[in-house]
Amino acid sequence: MEEITYTQAVTELEELVKKMQDPACSIDHLSQYTKRSKELLDICRQRLTATDEELKRILEEMTD
Repeated sequence: MEEITYTQAVTELEELVKKMQDPACSIDHLSQYTKRSKELLDICRQRLTATDEELKRILEEMTD
């Protein structure tokens, strides 16, 4: 899987949603867009989880 930023993943997701909502979107492309969307969502989830864990660690260090 390629290394992209959270912002890039969200931007690409927004573009895919627009394409998927287009009445001219073919079923063949819909499957491809859905697969890529899942990959991007996984990237976003991983980044958010990692950031959440890091912030918790930092806050714990501040209170010690």
